[in-house]
Amino acid sequence: MTQHAVTQHAGTRAAGPAPGDGGEVYADFRVTALAAPRTPAVISPDGATTSYGGLLDAVESAARRLADTLGPGDVLGLAVDDPLAFVTVYLAASKLDQVTVLLDGRIEPHGTPQGASRFDVTVLAVADGAGSFALSPLAGRAPSGGVPAPAYLPDDFVVHCTSGSTGEPKGIVMTGSAVSARVRLWAGEMELTAADTVLCALPLWHCHGIDVLTLPALLSGATVVFARGDRLTGRGLARIVGRHGVTVMSGLPVMYGMLTGVSGARPGDLASLRLAISGSAPLDPAVQALFHERFGLPLRQVYGLSEIAVICFDRRYTGHGSIGLPVAGVEHRLEPVPAQDGQEGPAYELYVRGPGLARGYYSDPEATAEMFEDGWLRTHDLVSADPDGWYVLGRRSTFVNVAGSKVGPLEVEAALRDCPGVLDAAVVGVPDARTTERIAAVVVTGDGFDLAAVRRDLGGRLHPHQLPRQYRVTAALPRTPLGKTDYAAVKRLVLDQEGETACPAQ
Repeated sequence: MTQHAVTQHAGTRAAGPAPGDGGEVYADFRVTALAAPRTPAVISPDGATTSYGGLLDAVESAARRLADTLGPGDVLGLAVDDPLAFVTVYLAASKLDQVTVLLDGRIEPHGTPQGASRFDVTVLAVADGAGSFALSPLAGRAPSGGVPAPAYLPDDFVVHCTSGSTGEPKGIVMTGSAVSARVRLWAGEMELTAADTVLCALPLWHCHGIDVLTLPALLSGATVVFARGDRLTGRGLARIVGRHGVTVMSGLPVMYGMLTGVSGARPGDLASLRLAISGSAPLDPAVQALFHERFGLPLRQVYGLSEIAVICFDRRYTGHGSIGLPVAGVEHRLEPVPAQDGQEGPAYELYVRGPGLARGYYSDPEATAEMFEDGWLRTHDLVSADPDGWYVLGRRSTFVNVAGSKVGPLEVEAALRDCPGVLDAAVVGVPDARTTERIAAVVVTGDGFDLAAVRRDLGGRLHPHQLPRQYRVTAALPRTPLGKTDYAAVKRLVLDQEGETACPAQ
């Protein structure tokens, strides 16, 4: 195989490289790499393999380049689409304790990614060929250019940008210790070893790609196989699993929908897998059951937020859409909420804390105060806490107020997906003069879809106030770059074309 070579206010920090032995993530990686330098660390999308020794050499070289380029007050923006180069720069930045903002690397040449100025980035790392990167100072953003000193604290290391699927993206600020803690705890939950091969088909600038898959694998001595998730089919995904003997995979529900679809994988195609995990969006219980039936392997759901990483994991496999129970290292607090019409059993708002918790949002005190309370993360998610496994009922901000009754979109979406001819669905609330809001559904349809039959089916499953009053058929749901349903775009789709191709309920 080909081998890749990787050619101010009081209390804030000077955000350039700091001297010393390096951050915890780099230090842990270095120990792993020195113990097994010839073991494959990374297999790139083109099939090229980089050993742990080769990756460590590349990281050391990259660290020297960063140290020569970055100075006090600089903030690095990591906007690299190439997985090998991304990992190399990330670990090099950890060695230098360099504040690094993870940005969407799919930018046009000479372009500037969204969020760079908001998070005070002064130097961009961008892709420069397979496995390589270039450093590009941002015009007018250098510390000597008169911009204010960045509001980072001495221990800050990484900034994750939220996906923006329900609102404006925010910058989640984490220390190196928090990253190391979340990675180590989750690697333990997955029981990762050097014998594992982990598939990552997700963007590395997102928590699921870097903190849930790549870093746990590399700090455990496993091999990471990278794939371009946005270019894969179900059978293409299965071929990668078989070719590399993948033992662990984690991805969005849409990936498992492809594997279980008509043109998906065959029963024996995933024989090497010991662990299949779905996360970052709600998993359809029907897809979960079909995966288990076809491949003989439980599809376990994981639940978390980028602010703290993994919170719950269905390790014992309750199934039926359960998120399982809280993982090791995560403390939880359940705050009861008033019962809603039709609600079965008590519901709680979930608060969590642990060593992997971020310190807040960058230069956004209002958003920080809303989510971070006295050392706890207020998830704003409502859960039912069954002893065998918890279930997410929805996020408080996404509940729709229909004449005073709160409707959880997830329950309506699940009911829609169970209807014949409905392949996928997204539910939002839109303004209504009579009832405050009404339920609108955007559906992806297939053979056998009949709107009148869907309405009859839902009438037998849901309460009257939960029924969609407006439908719109579309070829595909709007999605964020990660693959989540983009609910802001769904709502625009309903509002912008209301009365044209929408199907009102009778």
